[in-house]
Amino acid sequence: MNLFSFDSLFSRFLYLVADILTLHFLWLLYSLPVFTIGASTTALYYSCMKRIRTGEGYVSRNFRKSFRENFRQSSIIWLILLTAAILLFTDIRIAMAMNNTIGRMLLICCSILLIPFTLLCIYIFPVQAKFENRIFDNVKNALIMSIRHFPSSLLLLIIYGTFICLAFFFPPLAGLLICCGAGLIGYLTSGIFIAIFRKYIPEELENDLEASGKQF
Repeated sequence: MNLFSFDSLFSRFLYLVADILTLHFLWLLYSLPVFTIGASTTALYYSCMKRIRTGEGYVSRNFRKSFRENFRQSSIIWLILLTAAILLFTDIRIAMAMNNTIGRMLLICCSILLIPFTLLCIYIFPVQAKFENRIFDNVKNALIMSIRHFPSSLLLLIIYGTFICLAFFFPPLAGLLICCGAGLIGYLTSGIFIAIFRKYIPEELENDLEASGKQF
């Protein structure tokens, strides 16, 4: 097979790299107003999961479609999470400054709340990208899934944690993340979310295979 033919492994790799770069810059562009970060993250996961599931390469079109459809709910969710994060970390700083029994108790409570809050932040936008529900239902389902599929949640935490740590302590990776970080992390974690969501949508695999022209 010709190295540069449309179906060659090399060409498919180049298309994948191009799509990851495209999604990264789309995410950055659509996140610039800050309050739209939730909608752009939802769109990122929608596009990544769609590409992995069916091999469909229209990532820009899928991104814009999801951004429009999920703008309101995703923006509300993001602003709620941002407010909760500010309050939570403010309480942690206050508790650490108090340096007494009440401060230690407050620090323990905040640390306990930090666990479900982190899991919710990881799951909520992929869930929003996948399921059409009210905000409350998607938040509830995101928390339930994160606990029910805890091994997958732990793997997701490791992936995110590894990227964060390497970005601080390994400068070459920091440069890579600047160039394609959002697209790369979105693509790497989307496969895990697809596996989780298919447990709730058992017919999806067959539909995806049909859409991509593959057979069992």
